[in-house]
Amino acid sequence: MIGRGTLLWLALAIVAGVGLFQVSYRVQSLEDELTRVNRQILAERDTIHLLNAEWSYLNEPTRLAELAQRHLNLAPLEATQMVAIEDLPLRLPPLVAETQPLPAAHAPAAADDHAPTEGHPTPPPAKLSAAEPPTSITDLINRTSAE
Repeated sequence: MIGRGTLLWLALAIVAGVGLFQVSYRVQSLEDELTRVNRQILAERDTIHLLNAEWSYLNEPTRLAELAQRHLNLAPLEATQMVAIEDLPLRLPPLVAETQPLPAAHAPAAADDHAPTEGHPTPPPAKLSAAEPPTSITDLINRTSAE
């Protein structure tokens, strides 16, 4: 009877020793991983600190002003550079010469064919002379309101 109890206790001691051995190696590997992660964190913090210092240097206002002056050739705005919107030229597409025949699908409609078709009213075409194109927005507005 003592032999069976001794074997049982001996088997339990061996199982506990093997379990303790595995747990101790697992803890050691986790401590090594923790040390490695902490080193990576410190390296990343150093990198972030370095990048913040570089960003501060690159965004220094005096340095940016000097670079802008050297590379962009910018100057302050003068009063003579400002114009009113009415003084801006109107950019129109070039007029098509009337001697070129249009395809049948694009042929102009008859003068009395300005009635609404299919529920969509079509405004009459603007009458601009080819000899005198409008030179500004106000000129265009004045011409269309007069007609």
